[in-house]
Amino acid sequence: MYIVKNRGNLNLENRLNQIIPLASEIKILVGFFYFSGLDAIYESLKNNKDLTLKILVGLDVDKGSYSLYEYGEDKRISIEERIDRFVDSIRNVFNFEAFDTQDFYEKSKFFLEMIEEDRLIIRKTREPNHAKLYILKLKDNQIIRDELFITGSSNLTKSGLSKQSEFNIEISDFGLEEVNKYFDELWERAIKLTEDEKIKQKIIKVIQNETPLKEITPYQAYILSLKTYIDSFHTEKPLKRLEKLLERKGYRRFSYQIDAVNQAVSIIDENNGVIIADVVGLGKSIIASSIGYVLGKKGIIISPPGLVENWERYIEDFELYKLDWKVYSVGKLEKVLKEINEDPDIEVVIIDEAHRFRNEDTKSYD
Repeated sequence: MYIVKNRGNLNLENRLNQIIPLASEIKILVGFFYFSGLDAIYESLKNNKDLTLKILVGLDVDKGSYSLYEYGEDKRISIEERIDRFVDSIRNVFNFEAFDTQDFYEKSKFFLEMIEEDRLIIRKTREPNHAKLYILKLKDNQIIRDELFITGSSNLTKSGLSKQSEFNIEISDFGLEEVNKYFDELWERAIKLTEDEKIKQKIIKVIQNETPLKEITPYQAYILSLKTYIDSFHTEKPLKRLEKLLERKGYRRFSYQIDAVNQAVSIIDENNGVIIADVVGLGKSIIASSIGYVLGKKGIIISPPGLVENWERYIEDFELYKLDWKVYSVGKLEKVLKEINEDPDIEVVIIDEAHRFRNEDTKSYD
């Protein structure tokens, strides 16, 4: 008997990575299906081409407002609905923000290959099951023992295998017949997912076409960029009134600035914010002031100390004073925060030279 408590190097991730190269088959029964768990044992799986991995999923996973959560199944729903729920849970997990990395894309393609080659087989229990069971059948050349199982509290997740405090026991000298019988009976009754060609292709299609793993051609990327760019120029805000203001205040009317205001206002409507980036001298401050004028809401400006006077002039020229706009030096951020907290009417904030706050380790960033 071997105890694994996820302390230091004595964790289940390391233990599995030690044993997987020696295994010919692994049977896993866990509450839910997480690719972060497979990620933790990726290298070992990749280097054992003869291994078959059977995963029996006891619950489903979905994505709530802040995290992933599990839910059991209603016995009254049909098998087709249960399959659809599982596929939906896979879609949600793959669209989870934490998995949006190049490393994850590459590893996921390997697991898709395992599914296509029938080396990664997934079934779904008919009733909710929250057990954690890992059964490892070793290769014929292992003379000391030919099988072992690990059971305890660790789910097949990165946290469950190494980060969280868990308690698991590895056993190879008794109970193997009973745990295999328990798993095999559930396996035989379970709903086949990757073994059913129609369902397998549905899972693969969802992962490849409805998650960040979707590959697009250069032409598709170009069309999407073009559509996004064109869509960003649609706004019903009073730009004609802005043009008259510019003329009245003696500003030259440049079409690229009007287009920039149009585009920026559309982006703000969609995303609640926008970044104005261009080379020095093309009028970013005029564009920002114009946006404030077009939005017609009360706001404030955070400016480098040397530019406060310029911004005060823009507040005057673009009639932002009528909405009680104010400009603050970047050195008075605490006063700015107090102002915003105490005045619910402030809806717009312009930050000049916002790149000053890009370093998340600085006090100004906080």
